[in-house]
Order: sequence, then C-alpha cells, then structure tokens
Amino acid sequence: MPQYDVFRSASGELLVDCQAEGLGHLATRFVAPLLPIARAPEARARLNPIFDVFGEKHMLVTQFATAVRRSELRTPIDSLATYRFDIVAAFDMLLTGI
Repeated sequence: MPQYDVFRSASGELLVDCQAEGLGHLATRFVAPLLPIARAPEARARLNPIFDVFGEKHMLVTQFATAVRRSELRTPIDSLATYRFDIVAAFDMLLTGI
C-alpha cells in the first residue's frame, strides 16, 4: 500500500495513509484525516498543511491521526506523495514540536 495515498472511509472522510510501505504486513495502517477547510479546526503553522484535493482545499489534521484496519482502506482515490516533506514536517511538529 503506497505511503501518502488518499482513501475515502466508509463514513466518507478522506484519510491519508502515512505508514511506511515496509510495514505492510501489519493489520493496521496509520492515517491522518483530510478535512475540508470549512470543517477543519484552526490551522497551525507546519502542523496542518493545506492540500488541493479534487479542486477543494483540505487540511491535513495531523493531531487527529489514528490507526485503522488495513481492510478499511479499499481503493486509493488520490496521492499526496509529492507532498511527502510537508507531511513528514507536520508529524515532526506533532511529535517533537519542531
């Protein structure tokens, strides 16, 4: 499962798979939600990068990251792999504060 692929959950929420591809044998995947700006909390610098997904601005809400069963992530609908450094920086901010 490619890292940074975007999936739609059963509830309709967009999720970014942030887990390393080398850990594909695990039954879970570490994901962070992509929320439309209108539904997202107040953005924090570096913690919440903004991406254009299907012509609409979405915020990566890093602080809402969680694990889901791998089986819940069906078919990827987009990829944010080109924004790898922004996503890693957001998790660095969440975990180390820098």
